Amino acid sequence: MQSVAEVRNWVVGHVPLTDSLLGYDLFIKFGNDVLARQPLDTDSIAAGLPYPQQHVAAQLNRMAAAGLVTLVHEGGKCLAQPTAAFLDLLDTYSKMFDRLFIVRSDLRQKQLVVAVSDAELADFAQVLYDRVYDLGWVYLHNFGSACFLMSSLVQRIAAEHGHDARILSCHVNISAPGSNFKLGAPGMAKPGQIDGHAAVVINETAVIDFGLGNIRKGYRRDFPWGAAFDYRRDGPVFGALQAAANETVTWLDDWQSPGTQTELDRYAPHIDALYGDYAARFLG
Repeated sequence: MQSVAEVRNWVVGHVPLTDSLLGYDLFIKFGNDVLARQPLDTDSIAAGLPYPQQHVAAQLNRMAAAGLVTLVHEGGKCLAQPTAAFLDLLDTYSKMFDRLFIVRSDLRQKQLVVAVSDAELADFAQVLYDRVYDLGWVYLHNFGSACFLMSSLVQRIAAEHGHDARILSCHVNISAPGSNFKLGAPGMAKPGQIDGHAAVVINETAVIDFGLGNIRKGYRRDFPWGAAFDYRRDGPVFGALQAAANETVTWLDDWQSPGTQTELDRYAPHIDALYGDYAARFLG
């Protein structure tokens, strides 16, 4: 909210005629239409705003008087064209906006793979990922490579949101032409690690795994930060998805780390406090 207020204050302070809601909304709408090469006639501009057309037309006249647009009447329509002054303001606004915000959908698409058939659980996985990302939990230097801790947090949060959630000890296999990478399989642990991996089964329908950081460390650095997929049992395999072209990721539980419970117990004393951070940020 602080960033939203900062953007609003900047516009009102730097762009003429934006001290009213109509003026502010028209600046944003007209600027977006210019960049998107949308029709710039009064009818089209007004159609996308919650104000009477005559009010929008009057505001465009004020913008013309202020040197922000030029108005030309052609073929029975009034066409608005941005002036150099407007384009300079729009460029400055865009740079300021980019410093404050990241386009969420683009970022999530790069970091999270969602292959969940249940629409409600797919939405839950995306919202949950956005939140743990905002808390910094999925970064490698935090919990992104601590799968047992991350799974404990996902289980706790999912349960608090009314879902049935359980941690499943497992391992992961990634197969691609000419390569095969294993996460959490026996004998794969490096010094200071234990063999094994963990993910969370939600409502016996979907699986959420936000603890994939060691794949980025050991396999490829642009591997997704998180995955959500259908819980479908096929022998030891309980889920699979495509992370990239010709690359199949499979989750299996035919071998489960004997150190699973020890790891979960090790992190248990920290879960209440971390969940408290989540609740204070998003549920308070």
